[in-house]
Amino acid sequence: MINDINTKIIPFYGGIKPDLFEIERRCMDRDGKVIQYLDSFLPNGIVIDIGAGNGYTAEKLVHENRIVIPMEPDEKMIDLSKDLAWSNGVAQSIPFHSNTFDAMYSTWAFFFDGITDIDEGLNEIERVVKNEGLIIIVDNYGNDEFCSFSPNDISNPVSKWVERGFKYEIIDTEFVFDTVEEAKKLLTFYFGEQGNKVNKTRLEYKVVVYTKVNKQV
Repeated sequence: MINDINTKIIPFYGGIKPDLFEIERRCMDRDGKVIQYLDSFLPNGIVIDIGAGNGYTAEKLVHENRIVIPMEPDEKMIDLSKDLAWSNGVAQSIPFHSNTFDAMYSTWAFFFDGITDIDEGLNEIERVVKNEGLIIIVDNYGNDEFCSFSPNDISNPVSKWVERGFKYEIIDTEFVFDTVEEAKKLLTFYFGEQGNKVNKTRLEYKVVVYTKVNKQV
């Protein structure tokens, strides 16, 4: 176990509010466009999912030629009922040998605003991913209907990733809720009273996907 793991994690609500996390996972990108994108670009071999949550994405990307190792810092999020080989760890100190993985991806996890040591995490990723291996990071893009309910700017500044050698692509998707009440429940948790202004079940949502081929020095 990493000694300073708690200093490396932005607190995540999923382990203590599973009902809200279930709504998020079910309704965010409900058509599965992000998973389809990842599945089409990730190679065969061994892939690490950094900040894997409960393994929702990882289990959908496993196939007979691809092993996905979900790595999650919050032990409450780890779902041992899923047929996955779990690892407990953080991006800034990945508990694997160098040149272990054919690719890496992270979805709405470590690389959002609030983490000050992005380069520390990227250095670790570049260490454990093989030369010419693919690195993919998924995050909010912003400038959409969903993010408009936030009282703060939660868009992702693409410039900081372009400066680090990443290319990026925008995926237009949606949050699709079963009811307006369900939408209000999740968005008021995220955004406070602004969430009560939601009056429909479908919200435009834009996702940015950053990709980079690892070049080891």
